[in-house]
Amino acid sequence: MKRMLTGLITGLCLLLGGCSWKDASDLSPVTAGAITRENGQYLLTAELAIPSADSASPDSVLVSGKASGIPQAIDQTGAGLDAQLYWSHARVLLLDKTLLRDGIRDCILSLTHSSEVRPAVRLCAVRNTDAASLLDSESTSGDPAGFALGDSISYAIRQSQTPDMPLYRMADRMETAGIDPVLPAVSLKGTQAVLSGSALFSDDTLCGWLDEQQTGILSILLADGDTAAVYDADTRYQLSRICAEVAAEAGEKPHITVTIQTDVACETDVQAQQAARCLQEQSCMVISALQQAGCDALGFGRAWQREDADSWKQAGTDAWQTLPVTVHVTCHAVQSAEGGSR
Repeated sequence: MKRMLTGLITGLCLLLGGCSWKDASDLSPVTAGAITRENGQYLLTAELAIPSADSASPDSVLVSGKASGIPQAIDQTGAGLDAQLYWSHARVLLLDKTLLRDGIRDCILSLTHSSEVRPAVRLCAVRNTDAASLLDSESTSGDPAGFALGDSISYAIRQSQTPDMPLYRMADRMETAGIDPVLPAVSLKGTQAVLSGSALFSDDTLCGWLDEQQTGILSILLADGDTAAVYDADTRYQLSRICAEVAAEAGEKPHITVTIQTDVACETDVQAQQAARCLQEQSCMVISALQQAGCDALGFGRAWQREDADSWKQAGTDAWQTLPVTVHVTCHAVQSAEGGSR
């Protein structure tokens, strides 16, 4: 497959030379990984893509290693292989529930300091299954499961269906007061790995989940995607040019204001107003869910800290959960036959 050519040059050379991947003394590209913690040790499973003589799509091999630290687990994953694993091609790292429930700070910082893993690798929280089983699932494209999941996540981010949380951004959240991370959630549906909402964190510990619809609204509030869609009953509103801003007002009665501006593909200004009302209502519900869970994914605390650090500190870092929030939405009508479709 064309997308795999760059990452699989080594494997192709092995195939043409009549060698198997186990006979190599070269680099073998890792396309995805899964991380579990068991009895104080990290279990790291890597998906290796190798060329198939019978198919245009590559086959995959899973290898694993266990150690007390992430760097050592990475080394152990390639132990016993003549081929050295090349982690810079990994697109996705799946974090198991055994990490999520106990805190992920140490894991994130270790990955950040590792020279093996690229900072742009995307992280996912595994939901209702174990991480390694997702790499052993099937994909509709025929590609290795982890590689195909990377494609799905990239598409979903562009469509504002899931948040974009690469390793470097996750590490930044770990070190920034007043803002919490949120990860795309992945689960097993039948025999396939699929996106399944998002995981909410308070500091570095899992504190709740959002479903797919709520995650889509949160992604609009985070403004990571190029386009988005909101639904009012059976009516779908297509959004583009999304801009979302958070501002805090200090004083005797601190207050948060969220402002969203976006274009909406529709035929009339009335439809644009309906889309704005729908987005405003759903945004308020998601913000309420974040406050109840204790996940400051939108950075209310940081906005308050920037506005008035003294009152923020005096009120306590959890005070953002009870702050009143006002959401203002402006939708600019853009003529399109797609807008307001049923």
